[in-house]
Amino acid sequence: MHQSLLVAPGVEALLPGLLSVALSNLRGYRAARAASLRIVGRAPTPLEGAPNSEFVIFRGGEGLRDQVAIIVGKPDFAQPVTVRLHSACLTGDLFGSLKCDCGDQLRGSVRDMTTNGGGVLLYLDQEGRGNGLSNKIRAYDLQARGYDTYDADEVLGFPHDQRGFDFAADMLKQLGVVRVRVMTNNPAKIVALQDVGLDVVSDHRVLGRWNDHNRRYLAAKRDRAGHFFDQDLIGAAEEQ
Repeated sequence: MHQSLLVAPGVEALLPGLLSVALSNLRGYRAARAASLRIVGRAPTPLEGAPNSEFVIFRGGEGLRDQVAIIVGKPDFAQPVTVRLHSACLTGDLFGSLKCDCGDQLRGSVRDMTTNGGGVLLYLDQEGRGNGLSNKIRAYDLQARGYDTYDADEVLGFPHDQRGFDFAADMLKQLGVVRVRVMTNNPAKIVALQDVGLDVVSDHRVLGRWNDHNRRYLAAKRDRAGHFFDQDLIGAAEEQ
């Protein structure tokens, strides 16, 4: 049965304008959000295994959420800086979930920076490849029924990856970082940094532990999204 839209008096005349958005405005939305990014706080924050660290909090950017840059050690910003773009993963980073390698990548990156001249880790509020925590858990339920990580997102109506990294590059620029050594397995992150003008002088793998719970997930990232993994390591894990 058809139902009429109920609106407040005087608002009905405004609806055509409210429902019409210029395509140029849509295309410029992300650029405008990135331009709003600014530092709102920073302080020394000693970490286990990396006591000489500083947290720098940015506000704005995509989604208007707070984003975190963790400066580990004393990197020389006049030289190429070791950088990792790490999307938040509550289940893996905090609780040690065996379904992914995120926690291993996070802690392994900080250890590497600590012992190799420092670096910058960007902790980005993009849970579940940009779908949010609740949808990530819904995807986990579908994975338990046999879907791989990308098919599960498709069933929920999402693309394979909704994350953007242009604002992350702006965070680095505001810190004074222009030449980077990227710690990543994801070729999309490398391209994203290059596309916004950063000089990516090298890229390096960040490998977590494979187990019976995450093997299919990691293989899907390799086979369907082109993530870089050491083939000998994968082969050994898949034979176990």
